[in-house]
Amino acid sequence: MKARFLPVVAIAALFWVLTPAGALAQPADAGKAPRTPEGVPDLQGIWETRNAAAFDVSEIAEGHEIPYLPAALEREQKGPRVDPIIHCMMPGVPRISYTPFPFQILQKNGMVIFMYEYLHDVRMVPTNSRSHLDGIDFAMGDSVGHWDGNTLVVDVTNFNDKTWLDSARHTHSDELHVVERYTRVGPNTINYEATIEDPKTYSRPWKISMLLHRNTEPGFELRDQECTEGDNGRAIQPPYRPAPEGDIFEFVRPYPESSSSK
Repeated sequence: MKARFLPVVAIAALFWVLTPAGALAQPADAGKAPRTPEGVPDLQGIWETRNAAAFDVSEIAEGHEIPYLPAALEREQKGPRVDPIIHCMMPGVPRISYTPFPFQILQKNGMVIFMYEYLHDVRMVPTNSRSHLDGIDFAMGDSVGHWDGNTLVVDVTNFNDKTWLDSARHTHSDELHVVERYTRVGPNTINYEATIEDPKTYSRPWKISMLLHRNTEPGFELRDQECTEGDNGRAIQPPYRPAPEGDIFEFVRPYPESSSSK
């Protein structure tokens, strides 16, 4: 029988082998973030979102508004209609953080590892603030981290322009720059914030924020979530994105013009 859980379990098992005996995270004192044996905040566990940002990221955006440049909004409305994840593409950042599938965080020796159930994607984030890679572009970008007090800050660049921020067809260019902040604010909660900047698409940087909730179900573990491309590219998610009038598959949702875009 094929082992359904092998990719995730294998990574977790290797991680456990590399951990010195007895080097377990210490329990948190009241009001304090737990620490790893290395002395940095402990973000380890299986986490998940409880919102609908995967359908429309403006739900968790400041003011529920995305500050589009007019030309970028027009480009979006004339662009492709099928979500790239229908073709099994990685969701990108920050979308992977609010995709409605759990993910696990592991920490070891200056590295934070994000293992996602969705497409069993993995992000390996060094916390030594190395320079970003040159001459590459990824769907998930290039992530470099550092600790700011009790907060893990992840700077992500080197994106391509092929991913969307949600299934509502909010897009970006290859100049996307995302700065994520993970702060453990309780035994079962992480406050997640991300600043999104893209001078080709938005009139100013803008922020999203939400809580990540630790899954405390006994015996819960990640499973492989596979994507099988099919249906000849037919979109299988409900349409949420504003579209020009006359498009029978989508409704028109006007965006308020922000003062910053005038």
